[in-house]
Amino acid sequence: MERRHILVVEDELPTLTLLEKILVSAGYRVTGVRDGLGALKAAHTDPPDLVLLDLIIPGIDGYGVCALLKRDKTFHAPIVILSGRTKEKDIRAAIDVGADAFMTKPFDRLALLAKISELLAARPPSGTEELP
Repeated sequence: MERRHILVVEDELPTLTLLEKILVSAGYRVTGVRDGLGALKAAHTDPPDLVLLDLIIPGIDGYGVCALLKRDKTFHAPIVILSGRTKEKDIRAAIDVGADAFMTKPFDRLALLAKISELLAARPPSGTEELP
């Protein structure tokens, strides 16, 4: 069985590297990008099973990336916002543009992996969705 693919969108290199290590060691295939445009390109070039998305990234911010992906009828992956922004208005805004979950930084590794596992369990691997 092919490993589930996670797209990580994080502009801070140390955080991106840490997330990649955690996810690869948990058995996921990971693509890391550091800006909004890169996220959109990567999501369409190699569709992920899940997206981990920071809100504050260069170019198109995380809110914009989330909204654009969720409006795309060919995109079906859950999006988890992973951000240092912890105010209720930030969380509400992320959910309003379509985020499936919101987790704060600094993050707990086990909680993050549990949320990813929960969201992936509810969906088939990318590329295997049934057509209507």
